[in-house]
Amino acid sequence: MSDFLGRLSSVPSRPHDPDNISAERYDRQLRDLISYLKQPGVASSTSDYSDFFEIVSPSVHSLSFLFLLRFQIQLVQKRTKRDIPQNLHPGGDLWKQVVRFLRSFDPIQIRYAGYEWRQLVEVVASAAQAISKPALAVKVIADALGRLNTSGMFTSVHLTLVKLALLSSSYTHTLPIMDKVLCNFPTDTNHVHHETFLCSEHGSSAAFITDTSGFSTKLTYRDHLQFYLYSAMIYMALKRWDHASHCLSVVISSPTANSVSKIMVEAYKKWVLASLLGYGKLPPTSRMIAPHVTRVYQSLARPYVSLAEAFEKADLQKMSAEVDLGQSIWRDDKNTGLVSQLFEAYDKFMIIKLGRTFSALTIADVLQRAPSYFKDHYDTEEFVASLVMSDTLRATLSHLPGTESTTMLRFCLSTQFHAFREEHIRTRLMRGKSALNTIAKGIVQTDQTLELSDENLHFIARSQKWNGDPEKSGAVGSGEAGVGGDIDEDLMGDGH
Repeated sequence: MSDFLGRLSSVPSRPHDPDNISAERYDRQLRDLISYLKQPGVASSTSDYSDFFEIVSPSVHSLSFLFLLRFQIQLVQKRTKRDIPQNLHPGGDLWKQVVRFLRSFDPIQIRYAGYEWRQLVEVVASAAQAISKPALAVKVIADALGRLNTSGMFTSVHLTLVKLALLSSSYTHTLPIMDKVLCNFPTDTNHVHHETFLCSEHGSSAAFITDTSGFSTKLTYRDHLQFYLYSAMIYMALKRWDHASHCLSVVISSPTANSVSKIMVEAYKKWVLASLLGYGKLPPTSRMIAPHVTRVYQSLARPYVSLAEAFEKADLQKMSAEVDLGQSIWRDDKNTGLVSQLFEAYDKFMIIKLGRTFSALTIADVLQRAPSYFKDHYDTEEFVASLVMSDTLRATLSHLPGTESTTMLRFCLSTQFHAFREEHIRTRLMRGKSALNTIAKGIVQTDQTLELSDENLHFIARSQKWNGDPEKSGAVGSGEAGVGGDIDEDLMGDGH
């Protein structure tokens, strides 16, 4: 047993390694440790591993701790003949050790055990759902993903996270993960450059999250669409309409051959509602969407389009009729909650519109000039006050001198409004800059993966000159070969 414990503690994490060994040697030590821990006889060397959890540190000896958890879970599963034994439920001893590990593991060491790490995350998700409390897994998995630092890489764990968040209405814990730009899929192992070791510093997670690393299951086109649809639903629940509209735009503008998938149609319906709730109108669809695809969307989502037309024309009576007429449709599409918010949004944008014409109005004038769903004077004043306090409406409320019954709504001066707009634009520009930086890093990685660097292209050009016949080289610029061979027209299928 002492030999077993010695092997477990033989490879500490780099910050706790006093020898400061080279990346090559550290890589070899980790791979040797993995080979040892995966030997069939190791798992049966002792009947219980729980005593080791207090000796082996999850942050210093992360690989060893991960396999100890794996051994202990398998042991308890075999003993109880249950996939999720009692002490693996939230609050159990084994659950506490799993959570302890996922919140403190060394991300460098875990690069060598992606499959085992993902299995542990999936166990956490299953254990929380087994007692109908998926919320208990959301924060744990979000922390684990953040600690791994996937840096723009989309994995199956991301999809698991947003599913659990929707099931449990635990939205805010997912934001640190969802707010990051995900622009990469696990790459083909054959295209990964092997000049550096897994334990080395990498500019992109594509170096260690590959199609065979185990950090993700095999992803499909549907997984990608589902992630952005579920993310949009979370953003809508938090009333972050900008983010929701962006996620939905990703889904509805995804490539398609001859038809659109059900997921894309559902996303379009929600995109219509999110646009009305966030902007008070339907913005132009992305130029990436072919005109015939837009017509398909509008045809399949006709009740939503009719509702949007009534909203944009400020026809409250027609909008109410459309809402009543489509009750069964909103219910079947699970959009009843969003549709019910349209009346409040209608009032909000009508009042904001008054601020473009008037500098001040009484609440009675507001009610007269902006036909409202709230017919009562008191309800209208309360609603306007909520808009002012939330900074949705740049204005102030005050009582006229000598009277307590008349409330005056004064809209902000144009200079104040422009200052507010400038700050809003600045915030969006900073967010856009961050997204562009992420995309730029992805482009550099893609160039390397596809071997499209300037040096490589120059080498190909020189090779053509040396061969004397570009048609025989099959390289860039050589007729038919220049397009890289036959390309499948239906890259994504229909998404079903």
